Amino acid sequence: MLTLQLIKTTPRQAAIDILACSGCLVIFGLLISWPVPVKWAGGIPLLIAGYFISRNITITYNRTTFNLTRPANQRLLLYCFSAVWLGLAGSFYYRVSFSLPLLPVYFRTFCLVAVSIGLMEELLFRGFVQTRFQTVSPYWAIFVAALAHASYKSALFLSPVTAGITPIWLFFSWSFLAFILLGALRHWSGSLWPPVLVHVIFDLLVYAENNEAPVWIW
Repeated sequence: MLTLQLIKTTPRQAAIDILACSGCLVIFGLLISWPVPVKWAGGIPLLIAGYFISRNITITYNRTTFNLTRPANQRLLLYCFSAVWLGLAGSFYYRVSFSLPLLPVYFRTFCLVAVSIGLMEELLFRGFVQTRFQTVSPYWAIFVAALAHASYKSALFLSPVTAGITPIWLFFSWSFLAFILLGALRHWSGSLWPPVLVHVIFDLLVYAENNEAPVWIW
């Protein structure tokens, strides 16, 4: 099976790459919700972030099998099971807070786009930022990835189009705490699957009835 792996590097270089990549993603978040032509400029920091990511990964071929008799795999399944319930709990809380039915009445096509965006965010922030920063410190890696992710999400609400939709500091605080939890799941389980499951289930149920993308979703 083809897999992506991070190239070994020094803690200093890892910190530089993460700082540059995270900064570019935040700038992208600042620009992408603005009207054209400012929106188009958001592609530049996104491409730069892609460069820093691409120079840190390599493609390898590994023959892997999933053996349920192994304690590590049994533990991963337990974390995945817990992740499903966390995703459900988070989405239920969100829907009730906005006076929506506990479960979606129907699913529109856009929810698949929302799920794809959530998946990409986990690959970026838990998969790349947190995993790369583990070279510096495993526990600081959780904090740095959560900070970068919450900063990026909050930046989406700073354009004229999205200003006033939500209190920025409140949104940042809740997002940061949620991403700390996802980072802890990534660290404890040793796998991306648990945080991916939480994020995908949350986005699937939250955006199920949406006809089109909200102005803040990227």
